[in-house]
Amino acid sequence: MSIRQLTALLLSLCLAVPLSADPILEIDIEGVEGPLEKNIRAHLGPIPDSPELISRYAASARKHSRQALIALGYNQASVKTRLSRSKSPPRLNISVLPGRRTLIQDVSLTVTSPEPLADEFKQVIEHIKQLKGQPLHHGEYDSAKQRLDNTARTLGYLDGQWQNHTLKVHPNSASAEILWHYNAGRRYRIDQILFKGTDVSEDLLFRMSPIKEGQYYHSNLLSRLDNALRQTGYFSDVLVSPDFKQKTDRGVPLVVSLTDAPDHSIKLGLGYVTDTGPRASIGWKTPKVNAAGHSQETVLRYSPVNPYASFLYSIPGQSPLKQQYQLGLTLEENEFGDLKSRQASAIVAWQDSDRKWVSRYELRWLTEEWDIFRQSFDADYLLLGAQFSTTRRKGSINDPSSGFQQNYQIQATDESLGASDSLIQLVADWKWVKRWQAHRLVLRARAGINLKSNDNPRSVAPSLRFFAGGDNSLRGFDYHSLGPSITVTDPENGDQQNLVVGGNRLLTGTLEYQYYLSESWRVPLFTDAGNAFNNEDMDVIQSVGSGIHWLSPVGPIRFEFGYGISEDDPPWRLHISMGAEF
Repeated sequence: MSIRQLTALLLSLCLAVPLSADPILEIDIEGVEGPLEKNIRAHLGPIPDSPELISRYAASARKHSRQALIALGYNQASVKTRLSRSKSPPRLNISVLPGRRTLIQDVSLTVTSPEPLADEFKQVIEHIKQLKGQPLHHGEYDSAKQRLDNTARTLGYLDGQWQNHTLKVHPNSASAEILWHYNAGRRYRIDQILFKGTDVSEDLLFRMSPIKEGQYYHSNLLSRLDNALRQTGYFSDVLVSPDFKQKTDRGVPLVVSLTDAPDHSIKLGLGYVTDTGPRASIGWKTPKVNAAGHSQETVLRYSPVNPYASFLYSIPGQSPLKQQYQLGLTLEENEFGDLKSRQASAIVAWQDSDRKWVSRYELRWLTEEWDIFRQSFDADYLLLGAQFSTTRRKGSINDPSSGFQQNYQIQATDESLGASDSLIQLVADWKWVKRWQAHRLVLRARAGINLKSNDNPRSVAPSLRFFAGGDNSLRGFDYHSLGPSITVTDPENGDQQNLVVGGNRLLTGTLEYQYYLSESWRVPLFTDAGNAFNNEDMDVIQSVGSGIHWLSPVGPIRFEFGYGISEDDPPWRLHISMGAEF
């Protein structure tokens, strides 16, 4: 085929395809608008795509229009149709006189059962009876009927049957009556729970289950059990299903099919924050060490400032989803002001999240070594501690629209327990968030105090003292760079230096306004204030700043510029951090 022939063929094909399709029928509806007109058009269906079908479509228009009006309670409606072919395209005119709308004059609803009806069932019955006096809407009528039937199944009335479900319509008086009789039958209980596919002990499985054998069946309980089992981390798949075919006079058995999670999982991580620099981590987790549900998690994390290693062994309590015994070991290095710390600790803890508060009680052995200008010091402690925290949050985890978090901690030791120094430490944290439209306000505060403790940095371990400065403290200042200092003399050359060694008091706060450029980007304006100090008056340090926050799929990433305004030689610092407020 020549180029000229190919061009001609393509041109003819293009001309054969119309640029726009003109309608072959236009429909005018007179006398009604809004929901009535919309429902009529819905009942008419799509306009035919062939002129030969127009007559048949127009002939059925009156019937379909009447059906649409009756569905909304207009039983007295008058409909006239006229098809005109004098114009192009043809026009179908539908003229409607809707008449009086039918009202539900009476609702006679009887539900029978050999035992008292559940309160939830009674509420649905009362709600349906409120249809009395309302306009008749066949869609709502069908929904109410379906709701009653579904409620019965949901609540365990598994043999429920309709004895009568009649809708009497009186067109002349524009009224209707609902006559229903539903025999709900007996309400079934959960006869037994059968766990399959796992070697987790039945004792632990039943302790984790929010469902108890013998309680009334409710379909919502199935999702609660499913969620509870998935929450443990023991299983990669959970399927909870009632076996209605095996129901007896005692009740309905539940079959719980479980697939165990992999024995081990490895998690790798890379990140960067300005406080501790670049970091890499590896986590090894065994969700189920044995049939009793014990688990372990080992974490190795390296950063130039804060290398860290931990091992945590958890044992389920009597309420496994809420209570845990924990045994742990930790090795860590950190920088506190001008002090470099090396510490090891071992814990025995009990954690309970039974209500809105998470409570944790622990016994912790801590040994720590640190250096002060070429001199090494060490201390040992046996600390008794308790921590109480609660979080209320709305919206997404990564970007809550509102929330309030509280955290309170106390730990104490005494020389009579073999500690290097007596100590009672109290720490409190508060975080509050509120968003409205494109605006968001964040408030933070942290307070701490060491009681029954001396101020000598040579005897109190750095990790038990207070410091300020950094990404989550006073921005514009280096990590743990603020607090009381001491003057030391270099024995080699006699030079004197001021070293930040921390204090026995802490008070810091943040006021931050955020403006959303989009749902993925926001701009903060903030001021941070406070300091770490000893018993004397606090030297208040303040900074201000701004930046940009990216709400990434893995969580907020913050780039912030902080500038100290309370210093004679104001410092500045770029802060990069990750994570939501709580």
